[in-house]
Amino acid sequence: MKPITKEYVEHELAQYKFPGMGIGVIKDGEVLQAEGFGFADLEKKTLIDKDTQWGIASCSKAFTATLMCMLAEDGYFGLEQPIREYLPDFQLYDETATKLCTVKDILCHRTGIGGYDALWVDECDRADIWRRLKYLKPNEPFRAAIQYSNLMYTMAGHIAEKVTGKSYPDLIKERIFEPLGMTRSNCSITDMLQSGNYASPYWQSDDGPVAIDNWNVDLGAPCGGINSTLSDMLKWLQFNIDDGVAPDGRRLISHESMTLLHTLHVRYELWQWDFPEVPPVGGYALGWYNDVYRGHFMYWHIGEIEGYGTMQFVLPRERLGIVVFNNIQKPDVLIEMSCVYEIIDNVLGLPKEDWSARIWAERNNYGHMLEDWRCDLMGASPRVEGTKPSHNLDAYCGKYFEPGHGYIEIFRADGDSAEGGDSAESRLAMKYRGVIQEMEHYHYDVFQVNHVKQDTLIYTCPLEFFTSADDGSIDRFAFRLYSQVDPIVFRRV
Repeated sequence: MKPITKEYVEHELAQYKFPGMGIGVIKDGEVLQAEGFGFADLEKKTLIDKDTQWGIASCSKAFTATLMCMLAEDGYFGLEQPIREYLPDFQLYDETATKLCTVKDILCHRTGIGGYDALWVDECDRADIWRRLKYLKPNEPFRAAIQYSNLMYTMAGHIAEKVTGKSYPDLIKERIFEPLGMTRSNCSITDMLQSGNYASPYWQSDDGPVAIDNWNVDLGAPCGGINSTLSDMLKWLQFNIDDGVAPDGRRLISHESMTLLHTLHVRYELWQWDFPEVPPVGGYALGWYNDVYRGHFMYWHIGEIEGYGTMQFVLPRERLGIVVFNNIQKPDVLIEMSCVYEIIDNVLGLPKEDWSARIWAERNNYGHMLEDWRCDLMGASPRVEGTKPSHNLDAYCGKYFEPGHGYIEIFRADGDSAEGGDSAESRLAMKYRGVIQEMEHYHYDVFQVNHVKQDTLIYTCPLEFFTSADDGSIDRFAFRLYSQVDPIVFRRV
């Protein structure tokens, strides 16, 4: 009997209106299932197999954390050694954090820096972000709170690059992919697209999946840019089950480091639901969450990026590994957990539960691991009708700069000009990170910027222009890009 039936998965795909799913299960070194369901491409009716590539998104963090432990063992740095001691150009906004921050602080999300997901998909490189760190205000004191940070995991990968002189993709390939025989895994969207066998990404809508283009997140490879397959990910999970030993018997990393990677270091609230089988609070280790299901300890990680959702699980005492893929994200955590709980019950012979119905009932219960992909930052204040901008729209146009975020260009998105005046259809737009964003006048000098993409979320953001006290010209704007951070002030160049 397979760990999960075709009927169960197809029912879930229909219920959630998802295009496809890949499921892999390994126990005691034996692959019990590596199977695709639904379609890799809905239009072409392309089927999914064990070698189909998917973006594993934040499951990449476990690879990065493992790499960092390997480099620490090689003597490049100490996990609890201040980064400033071996990389003197490391600088955060906060002086205390600059002096004390370690790789371990980054790997368990306690640097004080939350948000800033607009940065790790910018048109720059990791070295540019490294230089920008000193301008990014923390929203919590150093080590005072746990705040998930894609940005700082991206910088962990850059630390690896700086101390070794090798690129992050080369390090991951050399230290993990090649020894484990992960021949169809990579850190490049170009490599995945050239492979020919990959799952096409989709976005959710009320009417079902909407096809989208692949999003290039190579800049953020250390936090969420690895691509892999069912077959390769099962090799990765077996490596973790085997405590860091490769298939050929070589130990790639010590038992002590593997224990450090898998054991919680900080408390972390996990689930928005209240099921007696699952405690509400778990922990975060280094690139892995810690959790318990019906008395069985597990470590796992979720990965979500535009068009892809992934979850990887290890139940070490049972020598059980599970990976699930979807070519859509939000609310992928629901369908994935429904299938994972079903798989664990079947493989371990636990009493049956109707996880399909129980999880489905939680679909609008947002919190913790389940987020609504639509984030409105406009605030609670009502729109003031009948107002207009204080200046002709041409006065707002130009380049603006903020040292942590780079340049934003504001321009006219229509044919009107200062000579002809502003018609009712006149509007502004911006170009940021290579993306054109439409701007809608909200009231006074406040504009609404729609569909700002960050990680797996779509933001509606307010942007407010201000005038110079000297001559009354438009000289800056405040752009609320994040829920955790104060509006970012960009000044006219």
